[in-house]
Amino acid sequence: MNQRIGNVGLLNLLDATVESIKGIERIENVGRVLYRKGNAHLLTALNIGNIGSTCEVPEGYSHFKGILKLDEAYLKSISEPIHLLVNGEVIVDKNVHPDYLKKGLLHLMVNGKVYSPAHLSGLLSPIISKGVFELESYQETPPRMESGKFTLTNSYLEAIDEQAYLVVSGVLSFSKDLNMEKFDDKISRLEVSGKISLYEEQEAFLYKKTASLAGCKIEVIPAGYEVLNRTLRLNNRSIRRFKQKNLYTKKPILFDADVTREIITESIGKIHSTSVIVCHEQVEDLMYELTSLLLDTEILSYENSFFIIEGEEVWSNEQFLALDEPTNFIVNGKLILDKDVSEEVLRNKVVEIDILGEITVRDKKLKGVLQNIVRVNAGSVEEEKLKEQGAALHNVGELSL
Repeated sequence: MNQRIGNVGLLNLLDATVESIKGIERIENVGRVLYRKGNAHLLTALNIGNIGSTCEVPEGYSHFKGILKLDEAYLKSISEPIHLLVNGEVIVDKNVHPDYLKKGLLHLMVNGKVYSPAHLSGLLSPIISKGVFELESYQETPPRMESGKFTLTNSYLEAIDEQAYLVVSGVLSFSKDLNMEKFDDKISRLEVSGKISLYEEQEAFLYKKTASLAGCKIEVIPAGYEVLNRTLRLNNRSIRRFKQKNLYTKKPILFDADVTREIITESIGKIHSTSVIVCHEQVEDLMYELTSLLLDTEILSYENSFFIIEGEEVWSNEQFLALDEPTNFIVNGKLILDKDVSEEVLRNKVVEIDILGEITVRDKKLKGVLQNIVRVNAGSVEEEKLKEQGAALHNVGELSL
């Protein structure tokens, strides 16, 4: 059975053979490919759409992914030559005696970053002779490495005994109550690869600790705003809890029809949204006032009722018939219209459709009906394709063949 693979971060062909790649029909995108001179021909044998970079690994080199710490105990234990390809970071401990780096038994190729005490940096050239790496010197303590989604909290700062050089790969968030004086005292230097999310009043402290934020996306939450981390649906009772708060969100906010102008004015100060706001048409103008100056907020109004699709849902003719009244549909995920959905029912039961995600039709005749009821089309309408033979993998961090 042939296999189709979507995105692969690292494709490891170091031990691959013609036989081991036989079942791969296609790989769409690959960040980096590792191969040996003896099997370079496999690159052309594989059907790969896009490749970010390739790396030829000499015979005898093993692959290591992650953080390699070179401390005195590790270097002492080396009695025979070691050849390593490191995809990640190398951290040289500050207490390493220079003689252990001069043994000549450790040979590294590094694709990533090398952190070393300033007084040992010059001794690394014979050890790291190949690869694509950047050498970064530190003065006092080795960097503390964090990855994925990491939130910087007061508890984390309390646990630091001495000033820390903090390196984050992924998404760094500052907690709202973070003590910035303690942050200033405990963090000597900050390096982030990915994204930073913090509050406006914390921004000045960030720039004091970073040499460069090139290639790093920064999200600044305006001062005085409460962050919403999920889709929020409000009715005339639940909205009262906000008590004139300003709301910041990247998720949809949904207002039921019973939410009046008066209660909105009493409950909400401002809305900062990069997603959609769904409201009754009688309060649509008020939503524009609450989100003034924000060009990336989509305000979608309805007359009677609405239904929002956020995941993947299949709707049949019977489900549309069960609707009490003509309804607005907001497709923020994927809506699949089953084969039995009739054109007449679609016209009678759906007032308008806003496509922010994807609609798939199992009967191509419905595409014509959809064109007449679509209000916002920022997504796509597709006919369902027959499933092809073979299994599919979509996103793979590392794949060894």
